[in-house]
Amino acid sequence: MPELEFIRRLINTDSLTADFRGLTGCGGRLIGSASEQAARTWLERRLSQLPGARLGSHAFEYSGWTGHGAFLELIGNGTRTALRCHPLYWSTETTRQGLEADVVDVGRGTDAEFRALAARIRGNIALVRHEYPFSTDSIHRRVKYSCSVQHGAAGFIITNCIPGDLLVTGSCGQDLPSNIPALGIGFETAAGLARPKPARVRMRLATTRQAKVGANLIAEAPGQNDEWVVVCAHYDGHDLAQSAFDNATGVAAALAIFEGFSPFVSRMRRGLRLVLFTAEESGLLGSRMYLQSIGESGRRKIGVVVNLDTLAGSPRLTCLTSDFDELDDFVARTSNEAGLALRCFRPLLRNSDHFNFAQCGIPALRLIAGFDEPESDVRFLLTEGDTSDLVSMEELSAATTAAGLLVWSALDYGRPIAAHHVAPARA
Repeated sequence: MPELEFIRRLINTDSLTADFRGLTGCGGRLIGSASEQAARTWLERRLSQLPGARLGSHAFEYSGWTGHGAFLELIGNGTRTALRCHPLYWSTETTRQGLEADVVDVGRGTDAEFRALAARIRGNIALVRHEYPFSTDSIHRRVKYSCSVQHGAAGFIITNCIPGDLLVTGSCGQDLPSNIPALGIGFETAAGLARPKPARVRMRLATTRQAKVGANLIAEAPGQNDEWVVVCAHYDGHDLAQSAFDNATGVAAALAIFEGFSPFVSRMRRGLRLVLFTAEESGLLGSRMYLQSIGESGRRKIGVVVNLDTLAGSPRLTCLTSDFDELDDFVARTSNEAGLALRCFRPLLRNSDHFNFAQCGIPALRLIAGFDEPESDVRFLLTEGDTSDLVSMEELSAATTAAGLLVWSALDYGRPIAAHHVAPARA
């Protein structure tokens, strides 16, 4: 039987669909929320159903953020118009009276645009455009936010780039004393703020911070030696929509791969470890804490990491191979032998948990759909449009098979898959 067909038969598509529906049914899964806790409970129950798996978890303390409402109004000509908005994770709060200031349209938010408007930005609210997050030339939201802070902005607004007035969200990066109030708005709302003459608005946010505990979930099937193939995905998301593309697709695929492969792993060279991370949307915190917890000896035992994050939205799949030349060769050899076309993009990108592994010198790749395809359905990430009804189960099934092919090949690869980079661990 051809290898790709064999992998396809190992993956139970009914379970894949059920797991995807089960996770999205928990809601958006913002770290620290009741929705994320419900997802964790659901996943713990699901993992307990895996026969013969060694189960574990990694708990870690973190500083949690909770938004308690956001308000934005347009002020002008003696009138006040309320506008739809959503707070960004790690936004600081305002006073009860709120922040009243002019909106300065910084366009896309390039360095040149910030420099040109530096005098106007100081003390006012910077307005920038959200961009498709997985393109080679996109400017990340956190970069634009950081530039706003550096130029003395009193507040920050990011607008969706998709018509339909879908709210956009995301994080400000980290919990820092310099953080400023930050909101996401829809495309049409921004049209009323992006004027030649500055629009004046009032923004008001209420937030709290408190110590919380997160949990990464682990299942293992040992192989014939002490080296591991790690297949991972993050189960947290945002409090808009269902975080379906990002990343219920990856979690469902990782579960299907582990469940289908685990009965065979004892005969293979390497063991299979499933890790489901939380706090990925909060600066990749969960995977960073996990890598700290296993120490250098544990990190050296990881042969390769296959990170599954956003596996639908386009039929085109790309492996982000994190500057490991051998991973390009591994992907090409594995996919070509199976007659499967997988593209590779080599530069290391900080857009999912594979980044932390690669920073520790561990060979790590991310499989993603829609890379460099801004018109694909992946554009709905971080918006109210990231819902389960937009996800093609045919695309998810095909992507799970492709991911399974990489994992299966890695489990019994007859030579080192890729050398660890010689670099100090920075997890």
